[in-house]
Amino acid sequence: MLVDLTDAVAEALGQPFQKLSIEMVYRGLYHFTQAYHRGAADDPVAYLAANAASLGIIKRKRKQRASPGDLVYLTIHEDP
Repeated sequence: MLVDLTDAVAEALGQPFQKLSIEMVYRGLYHFTQAYHRGAADDPVAYLAANAASLGIIKRKRKQRASPGDLVYLTIHEDP
């Protein structure tokens, strides 16, 4: 059910499923239920999509790491 909810949020955002965090969708359900009880929300997909940035649902881009081949010079010891 959580995967289906995440997929629906991804579709609402126009993002690929892989760019969304299932864990953060799960955590966002708490915020949705609070909003629901206040009368501020009635659709979990719409709520999560509208608040995706503040809830951290869309994964951040990772920093580009150097490949191991680029760092091999650090392991080669030259005799003086």
